[in-house]
Amino acid sequence: MSLINLLPDDYLRRKAQRRANWLCIGLFAVVMVAVLTAAAISERSYRYTREVSQNVNAAYAEAEKRIQELQGLEVRRAKMYEKANRTAALLEKMPRSNIMAALTNALPEGASLVKVELKMTRATVVVNKSLGKYDQEKAKTAAAVKEQPRVATLTITGMAGTDVEVARFIACMAQCPLVETPELIYSQEKKVGDSAVREFQVIMQVRPEPEPPKCATALASVRLGDPS
Repeated sequence: MSLINLLPDDYLRRKAQRRANWLCIGLFAVVMVAVLTAAAISERSYRYTREVSQNVNAAYAEAEKRIQELQGLEVRRAKMYEKANRTAALLEKMPRSNIMAALTNALPEGASLVKVELKMTRATVVVNKSLGKYDQEKAKTAAAVKEQPRVATLTITGMAGTDVEVARFIACMAQCPLVETPELIYSQEKKVGDSAVREFQVIMQVRPEPEPPKCATALASVRLGDPS
């Protein structure tokens, strides 16, 4: 048995067209809802990222401020340390009168001092040549930041009758705890009037912190012409 469709074809086409229109409207609505939802999520994510970025920038700014404060404290500490070192360098740990007494007592009979010169210098920084170029530069920079101690160098020029007396003087000074490493620079003959004498020069370093009891003993034990 066959069914006979009594509806006009024009009505059926309009009905199908309306159905397609509603379907397109529904799909458009779904797409717009999805787009608006994605935009809202993106905006929320952007706001959160911006907030995190602002917090990080604020943290970096605070850290930079703290670093600058620490650097300022380091500069002030270095200046105070330098002032303290200069003040300490002005204070003589060993009176020069004790050194002059040791030099006078160590002179053999007939010998005399012509010139005594005390010079303060910085200790020389020795860099290991076996290190690489970067390590050498790093060691030099570290040594420059850390102030090197001062070294007191004593240069003595004198007159003696013979080289034996010069050797006695050097031997006496080698046993004195006020100084260290006495070294003969030269010993040469010189005419003084009608007499021939030996002009000599000895260089040595003053100990930074000699022990007072030993120094007193050395001053009392060193005798003219007696290196023991």
